[in-house]
Amino acid sequence: MKMQLVKSILRKFFSCTISLMIRLCRNEKVMLDIFSRNFEKYSDNYFCYKLRPKKADYFIPSNIKTTTISGEFAIVLQGVIEMRDEFTFETIKLYRKLFPGAIIIVSTWDYTDPSIVQTLELLGCEVVLNKDIPVCGLGNVNYQICTSLAGLKRAKELGAEFALKNRSDLRVYREFAFEYLKSLVELNTISSSNAYGLKGRIITQAGNWGQMFNPMWLQDFLYFGYTDDLINLFDIPYDDRNIHCYRKENLDAKRVLTGETLAKWPASEINITKRFIQKYHNSDLSLKDWWNFLGEYCYIVDSEDLLTLWNKYGLNDLGQFYCEYDGKHNYRDPFRHISSSDFINIMNHKYIYEEWMENEKANYTIG
Repeated sequence: MKMQLVKSILRKFFSCTISLMIRLCRNEKVMLDIFSRNFEKYSDNYFCYKLRPKKADYFIPSNIKTTTISGEFAIVLQGVIEMRDEFTFETIKLYRKLFPGAIIIVSTWDYTDPSIVQTLELLGCEVVLNKDIPVCGLGNVNYQICTSLAGLKRAKELGAEFALKNRSDLRVYREFAFEYLKSLVELNTISSSNAYGLKGRIITQAGNWGQMFNPMWLQDFLYFGYTDDLINLFDIPYDDRNIHCYRKENLDAKRVLTGETLAKWPASEINITKRFIQKYHNSDLSLKDWWNFLGEYCYIVDSEDLLTLWNKYGLNDLGQFYCEYDGKHNYRDPFRHISSSDFINIMNHKYIYEEWMENEKANYTIG
């Protein structure tokens, strides 16, 4: 109890100190520079940081013109509206500047406050209001399936050839991101007679802990591709399990969640990929088969490629979140994610597949 009291006092002290410093200094970068230099002086690590503006007001548009046709691209913001710092509203304002010809669709729930819906409409969005569904699915996966599919179907009705499925609490800051993603699809074509009925690759962002050796783990922060392909991806059966959070019930005897448990009780992102693949494939994919699928039908980009920010869980330490470094060390194999460079190596068969890789998910554990 004493330690908790001390920690609480220290948090309040540092919070007040930082607040006072920002008010007095009025230059955040000077303050961060002082902190980072002193941090490095006493630490074994270098300190790097990046700032992302909360508001869209600071955006400076480029005079560069593109070949993009107005209306060929839709952005589907799906899920509950994120009201901290008016995050979703500011994302829409920024997207209006970043992607001036894009159709912006917000697919959320019919119980959303009418004043919020009105604001979304005033911002020029197409708003799709979905009826609440009685079964949330494992880890709320059904909520994502419902809002994503409804938003994507509206994008198709409005004539968008390409779509970006974007969580309502995630923001892309990269200018010309659409042109970049479209180019990746056009440059990395797939067979027109493929078994999954895809027109092109499905692009996702690099995930976090353990993605490398856990089959069917495509991160669900965002998906990009032909609108028809994303509709195909989300046109899957709902999960009939009404389990919001399952980790406590499924921890093993050592009180950790393993990759093997994730295979049996898949997180939402694995669940979506798995249900899509099982529309065409009767069994679970081995890791070898998964890498082949990934290399043929998908493409993974890094968060840095799109300058994404996920406004959840206080993700300030992105190195830890993406399992790149924990400070002094990089992460062991079971915790590797698939970066863009890893993906290209997988796509071009630069990694030598070995049988031990199939069981590596057993060594992936999170407490």
